[in-house]
Formats: sequence, C-alpha cells, structure tokens
Amino acid sequence: MIKISAKSFQAVTQRNRGEFPLYSKPILNIATQNSKATQVKIVGSMKDQWMQFMTTRGRSVSDWETWYMANGGQTKIDRATDKLYEMLSKMPVDHSVFTRDLANLYILDLVINKTHYGMSGEYHAVLAAAAYFDLPHRFSTAEEESQGIDAWIGNHPVQVKPHDSVKMHHVYNHADVGKTLVITYEAKKDCCYIHNPEFVRATT
Repeated sequence: MIKISAKSFQAVTQRNRGEFPLYSKPILNIATQNSKATQVKIVGSMKDQWMQFMTTRGRSVSDWETWYMANGGQTKIDRATDKLYEMLSKMPVDHSVFTRDLANLYILDLVINKTHYGMSGEYHAVLAAAAYFDLPHRFSTAEEESQGIDAWIGNHPVQVKPHDSVKMHHVYNHADVGKTLVITYEAKKDCCYIHNPEFVRATT
C-alpha cells in the first residue's frame, strides 16, 4: 500500500447542517433506502451533476449547494423529502420527532453535505494517484459508476472510498483488487492510500 500525503491530496472540508435527535440517523437511513428517496430519477445522478459542477469556478460545499439549487435542486430536494416523509409516516416511530422538517434536513445532509464530501475526496484522490503513476485520468460516467467504477487511471478502472469505510466493513468497499485499482482517502489527515499499486505496474 502507498500513502500519498497532503503535498498532493488537498483537504476536504465538512459542514454541520444541523443537529439530529439521538439515534435518529439509523432510522432515517433505513427509511431513505426503503422509500428510494434518493434514486437518480428523483435527485439526479450525483456523479453527472458533480462533473458539471466541477467545470465552474467554485469548490466549497456552499458553492456546490448554490450550483445544485440553481439547476433544479430545490424541486429534487422537495420530492426526495416527500418520499422520505411518506415512508416515515408509515413507520412505528415517534412522529413528533420524525417530522417533515427532519426528513428535509436529512435529505439536504445527504445530497449536499455527503455528496460534496464524498465527491471531493474521490476527485482529489484520483488526481493524486494519477500524478503518482504519471498517467492520464478521467472520471466515470453514471453507467460506469453503477458497475463500481469511479474513475480510470490510464486504462485501469479505479474504485475510491473513504478510508474509514474499510474499518466499518461496508459491503460495497470490497473491490476485486485483481481487476480494480483501489484508492481510499482520509480527508482529516489530508492523505489517500493506493491499496494495490502492483495492479497498475503489472498491467501497464
């Protein structure tokens, strides 16, 4: 494994949008998954929209929110919130806590905050790894992303994840290192890791 430090990997800032009631996030997460509130047909392809956003001058989470909202984002957020709240309304939960306002806060946190954090980390990790190998790169299309490919470095498919997802044993983090270059990033430490650099060396 190779570690690439802050000289190449730029810090990714996070934003606290608001406080969530204790233990509410796991319930909101389940309800979001079951309601399919953040499907592409509702909120749009985050990857495609992010790549459009990256052609603009702004890079901060506020810039991303401004861009997303200016491109039909408010309608998308409202639709996703309605889907999530509809599901919450059917669940045996305290409805004085799981309100539409809380559903809206959670959707905004996912679409604005989490997207910016994840996509920024992915973006800088790919740039750093491509520079390390001295190879051209491109980011994946939405179709390629659905196949588990986040980017290409040279002719090599790449999967990028937050580094802590390895510790948390997230299902989708277990890439086939024999077929995919795996990179993780730790934004708080301003670094990223290339887990199987021999994959590129063996196939270049």
